[in-house]
Amino acid sequence: MLTIKTIVENTFSVWGKAVSAEVGDNYSMENSATVSKLPYASMYFQGLPTSGSTLEGGEAAVTPSVQIDIYTNGQRALTKAYEIDEVSHSALLSLGYTRSYGPELIQNVDPSIKRLTSRYSRLVGLAETL
Repeated sequence: MLTIKTIVENTFSVWGKAVSAEVGDNYSMENSATVSKLPYASMYFQGLPTSGSTLEGGEAAVTPSVQIDIYTNGQRALTKAYEIDEVSHSALLSLGYTRSYGPELIQNVDPSIKRLTSRYSRLVGLAETL
């Protein structure tokens, strides 16, 4: 039986393993405005609302939503951001997520830093495996 904790951990683990090939250890599960080393990727869980429940309040299904932010700089920064996004996207598709937003280039205070943002969600029955 899945729990909220296992959904978060499994999603981050699969995604992190995939993006680490592109960004090394520069990835996290934090929504931080400060990035120390580029390229960098973050996965931020926006919530896991109940999508179906019993009359007693037991959750039958949840809809996890995640936001992915990718930061790059240097020559070909935007190309590199899209390359990392492609790896990230494939990892999330493999888990059954669908992209609901993006990838969108977000303007940064420092124009030399490129930031791509995407959002994903999926329906998870708590009897499923992920």
